[in-house]
This record gives sequence, structure tokens and C-alpha cells, in this order.
Amino acid sequence: MAKAYRDPIFSSRSYERIIEPVFGRSLLQMDGKEHARKRALVTPYFRGKGLEAWHGVITRNAVAILGDATAGAAEHLASRFEPGQTIDIVEEFCNYLPVFVITEMLGLPRSDYPRFKGWYTAHTNFVGAFGSDPEIDRIGRAATAELWEYLTPIIAERRANPASDLISTLVTAEVDGEMFDDIEVKTHITQLLNAGSETTGKALASMIALVLERREYFEEMRQDRSKVTAAISEALRYIPPSQMNSRQVTEDVELHGQFIPAGSLVVLLIASANRDERRFDHADVFDPRRTDLDHEKVFNNTGEHFAFGGGRHFCLGAMLARSEIEVGMNLLMDRFPNMRVAEGFTPSWTGVKARYQPKLLLTL
Repeated sequence: MAKAYRDPIFSSRSYERIIEPVFGRSLLQMDGKEHARKRALVTPYFRGKGLEAWHGVITRNAVAILGDATAGAAEHLASRFEPGQTIDIVEEFCNYLPVFVITEMLGLPRSDYPRFKGWYTAHTNFVGAFGSDPEIDRIGRAATAELWEYLTPIIAERRANPASDLISTLVTAEVDGEMFDDIEVKTHITQLLNAGSETTGKALASMIALVLERREYFEEMRQDRSKVTAAISEALRYIPPSQMNSRQVTEDVELHGQFIPAGSLVVLLIASANRDERRFDHADVFDPRRTDLDHEKVFNNTGEHFAFGGGRHFCLGAMLARSEIEVGMNLLMDRFPNMRVAEGFTPSWTGVKARYQPKLLLTL
């Protein structure tokens, strides 16, 4: 797995047909110098001080969702969260937090949340279908057309009057005289809306279910918040929200005794690599206490496991995802120390490309 992520022979050209029709030509499919130049324009805003600037955004959104919600799904929640109340934490919190954070970072109105959710859901379905369903294909492409039409006047306004949001950053970013054009800005926004919404919400929901299933892990975290990072890292190893990636080999290559001809599509099974018994003791067991994993390094490109990919395409938002999940989980533990899986409900996961819980009923 590590070789496929790091060896340039394993190219991301496969994304030309898998995601380019809905994302546009994104960082995910660029290689070599082109990828390095374009990534350098946005990396500072997802690391170090650039990331620290968004921490307040994450906290503010988490509090807003759990707090003063008004009627109607478009206005956060239909009712307030209260201790003892039974809710679907996936639909009412996990799916909301990351999309609210990324849209605030982009400077887009929260009132348009239903539109964002519709667009990125259509994109997720498109990517997961691998071109097998003409109707899913049509809906995904239509969603991109609608989103890009929506963004056109916003990008023009930010070019004329830049502010402190991420769209303004994208339209003004410059490295060695190179800047993004409007199509590239739209592509990056599309990628951010999808990556910043889908996987983080799924990872948060999985972590909640896993630590509540083994109550002692939840109590350990609640008493010692330094253990939250380990639980996030282990949940991502055990059930990564993205189960696989793809690459296209540019030359004939032999891997583990198998000949792979140039032009072949190779599927990288993240879920399998993350449970490799040669790397992890009791790999099929969720254990935040494990000592064969450096949990701090998981969020940097060190190959501890592959939930965030690896190599030059290691997930740009890994640290942001960690911050969102930490904030969300800490806030839930503060407000609802007795939360538990609702009586009679059994958490379950579904999905092949993306692995997630469609519902998680909790009594707060």
C-alpha cells in the first residue's frame, strides 16, 4: 500500500473518469510539479497557524448545533438537545458540524445548507457508483453545474472585495507568480465541500458508536481528554470512512509477484491495509489503548495507517478533521456525560467505497 501511494508509477490519472466529471480537475488527480505548485497555494491554511485560526469556527458551530436551534432542518435542528432526549446523532449533529464549519470557512451562508447537502450527496453517489448508473451520473453532473453557477457571482465578488474567508484566500493566493483561475477555484471549493463534509461526519459517528459500545473507553476519555486523540486515530484505523482509493499504473510493474501492465487500474484497499495483522496486533479489534500505533503521527504523512491516504496526496484536511472531531466529541461529553446507545438500537455500518452508519440513535 505504501509503495502505491508514494511511487509515481502509481498515478492518480484514474480520477479523470472517476471524479473529474463532478469535481473538475482537482488536486486529487494532479501529479508531479503541477500538483506540488497547486497544493502549495492552499496547504498553509490547513496546517499550523493557518489551522489554528479556524479552531474558533469549529467550536462555535458545534455549540450552535447543540444549542439555540430553530424550527426546521434548514435552520439547524427542529428542537433543542436536552439530557434524556433520544436523537439520531448522525442526522442531527455529525452530518451538520463539518458542513457548517467548511461553509463558514468558505464564507458561504449557512441558510443554504440544504443546497450544499444536496450537491455533495449527489457527488458522493456519483463517485461511489463508478459510472455504473446513468441516472446517478446525470444527477451528479447536474449538481456540479448548479453549484458552479451558484459560485460564479460569489467568486467575482471576492475577487473584487477579498475578505478573510477561504474563497477570498483561494482567489488571492499566489506562489511564484501563479494564481488560481475561476475554474480552479470552483474545483477546489467543490472538493472542500465534499471532503470537508462527508468523511469527517462519518468518522465522528463511527467513533461515538465504538466508544459507547465499550463503555470503559468512553469513561476513560471523559475523565482524561488527552485520550480523545487515540480514540479518533483508532476509529479511523478500524473503520476508515473512505475504504478504498484508485491508481492507474503508468508503466509495467511487478508487485508482490504479480505483473501489472501499464494502464491498469489498481484499487488500494485502505480498509484491508488498516487491519493488516503483520502491522497491528489484534487488527480486527477496536482498541484505543493499543501501543503499536503512534496516534499523534496518524494526522501527518508518516504511514501509521492509511485512513488519510499517503504520499503526495495525503489528505490536506487531516488536521482539520482531527480538530472538528475533537471539538465535537469533547462538547458532547461535556453536555451529555451519560449519553448511551438508545435501548433496542444496534449500531451498524453500510457502504463499500464509503463506510458509514446511516443512523445512530442515542439517549443523551
